[in-house]
Amino acid sequence: EAYYKDKVILITGGGGSIGSELCRQLAKMNPKQLIVVDIYENCAYDLQQALKFKYKDKLDIRVEIVSITNKEGLARVFTEYKPDICINAAAHKHVPLMEKNCIEAIQNNVFGTLNVIQCCEEYGCGRFLMVSTDKAVNPTNIMGASKRMCEMVIQCRLDSKTNFAAVRFGNVLGSNGSVIPLFRKQIAKGGPVTLTDKRV
Repeated sequence: EAYYKDKVILITGGGGSIGSELCRQLAKMNPKQLIVVDIYENCAYDLQQALKFKYKDKLDIRVEIVSITNKEGLARVFTEYKPDICINAAAHKHVPLMEKNCIEAIQNNVFGTLNVIQCCEEYGCGRFLMVSTDKAVNPTNIMGASKRMCEMVIQCRLDSKTNFAAVRFGNVLGSNGSVIPLFRKQIAKGGPVTLTDKRV
């Protein structure tokens, strides 16, 4: 709490299931400013309204609609807010969809993350924390491989003034793309419950 207090914190993918929960937790820690960066305006707007309602004028929250694949858009945000801390939660995380859309997975997850990393270095952000995945361990799918590549990129930043770290999250039950909401809908309709692997 003491670390995040009075800091300008930028969260990419801040409107998503993981990013929005991080925003809710960080809002409790009295940051100087909370910058929510997302490409999807509806979730970002809902989060902004919820936090404004809860904290009133005690929280300075800003929403910027920009893709992490848009380096110029990111540069504008970094120039305006000069974040102290950047948490990168923006990513395509849906495993089967990314198998089908592997170019987009690499474009967004790898090159988008690289854009955020470079902005942190170019605009003097002191800390970059990447939300990775347990699927980056000996990856067997495109999504996991893309996040492992991101981890390798930050492991190469040896002479940077920005402090880099990654944390691997496992499945977040009930999050966007999680199987639990699908199972609940299937059960509510009387079944069947679909399993995609005989080991399940």
